[in-house]
Amino acid sequence: MKAQAKDRPMRIAVIGGGRRCKAFLEMMDARRFPGLRAQIVAVADPNEEAVGVQLARSMGIFVTKDYKDFYKIPNLDLVIQLTGKEELLEDFIKHSRAKVRVLEAAISRLFGDIIRFQEESLRRERQLELVEGIVESMFSSIRDRVLIMQPDRRIVDANKAFLEWVGISKEGIVGKFCHQITHRSLDPCHKKDFHCPLDESLETGSTGHAIHEHYDKNNEVRYCEITTVPLKSPEGVVELVLEIQRDITDELEKKLEQKTRALKRDLARLIHEDKMIALGKLVASAVHEINNPLSGIHALARLMRRQLDEGLSPGELDQFKYYLQLIDTESARCSAIVSNLLSFARQQKLERRSFDVNRIIHNVVMLSRHRMELQHVALQLELEEALPEIQGDPGQIQQCLINLIFNAMEAMPEGGRLTIRSAYDAKRREVRVEVEDTGVGIPKELLSQIFEPFFSTKSQDKGVGLGLSVVYGIVKEHRGAIYVKSEVGKGSCFIVRFPTASETS
Repeated sequence: MKAQAKDRPMRIAVIGGGRRCKAFLEMMDARRFPGLRAQIVAVADPNEEAVGVQLARSMGIFVTKDYKDFYKIPNLDLVIQLTGKEELLEDFIKHSRAKVRVLEAAISRLFGDIIRFQEESLRRERQLELVEGIVESMFSSIRDRVLIMQPDRRIVDANKAFLEWVGISKEGIVGKFCHQITHRSLDPCHKKDFHCPLDESLETGSTGHAIHEHYDKNNEVRYCEITTVPLKSPEGVVELVLEIQRDITDELEKKLEQKTRALKRDLARLIHEDKMIALGKLVASAVHEINNPLSGIHALARLMRRQLDEGLSPGELDQFKYYLQLIDTESARCSAIVSNLLSFARQQKLERRSFDVNRIIHNVVMLSRHRMELQHVALQLELEEALPEIQGDPGQIQQCLINLIFNAMEAMPEGGRLTIRSAYDAKRREVRVEVEDTGVGIPKELLSQIFEPFFSTKSQDKGVGLGLSVVYGIVKEHRGAIYVKSEVGKGSCFIVRFPTASETS
């Protein structure tokens, strides 16, 4: 019988059915005390809804409201008090049988604290597992691409979005350097003159930022906004770096497209405004040019009418025919000048078609010849015949040439020589137009600024400096190039190159 009593587990009763009791029951059930062969046989608590009481009942353990019922339990070896109320333990000891051992108050409190610490530890473990689960869920589901790296740029982890973007499994990138995966390069960013945000985070201890070109799974270049966040130890040492990548290629392309449209609108507005300025100058010149033939036509008409009133002799008939031919020639000239003015003044949409540059040059010369004569500017045309046609808007090219000619004449206030040349560069497959003057020239330090808007070397009453900037915009719109050669006191030569229609089609 003694051997049998010795081999059986210790029978324990618990006073108090709260959280500590529940934790103690769970620890005993999980065999957290492998050296203690014990069995919980009873739990006492006035509150039948206490968590420990409910767990004990579900485990088939005897529960009661009054701990004095423990006296009736056979072979009870030990009573533990987990309520924190020492007077209960003292009352039980006072009425207990000698063979039932009771943990003394200090030991009971110590045991209760051990259970409480274990309970808190379990709670922290559960909280930590919960937090880790939340972090892992967020890390996996975040839409931006995320990397976790060591300070030496080795990848420790990557989220699902990054793995899908590069088309590589996690096993394939962990341990690799970030530049091997994103840049397809064996060299770090800083060795290629790129700003490395990871280096910035290591140097400053704060976030780093950069925009890089990265390769996606299709080996296509995409523009990515990179943000790095250092993860520090309690001592302030950077142990890991979090890198967040956002693809901004589509956003940049959209902004670039909007900016391009805005620039084209501004260019169109500037071209129209400059055209009105040039038109005013042309009209002032054309009025004088038209007035001379109109005066001649008027004089011839009065002469012919007087002769008709007096009667015509057979010898005067040939003179009449000559007068009519002069009237026809001069009126046609007036009509051509007015027609060109109207064509130039008309606001039209960009109309791309093939045309001959020489024809545009002749039209421009006709509109500005009288002004040249008034300023004592001698015109010299050196036009190559049978030039290939160029592709573009004839009206804009006409405005471009008018601006260059007016600019040349304003550089020769005391007169000079204006030379307009055209030629075909077979090697480059380009049509070249040169407007050369013998004017004051442009200082070398100003040559780089002459095509900037509102820059002008003229006095304020000569214009606001839009002419050459508009010329530059028109030339670039036609996929051409413009540059200038100038020497102070000797003059300037503006050279414009346009690709032929066959090259732009």
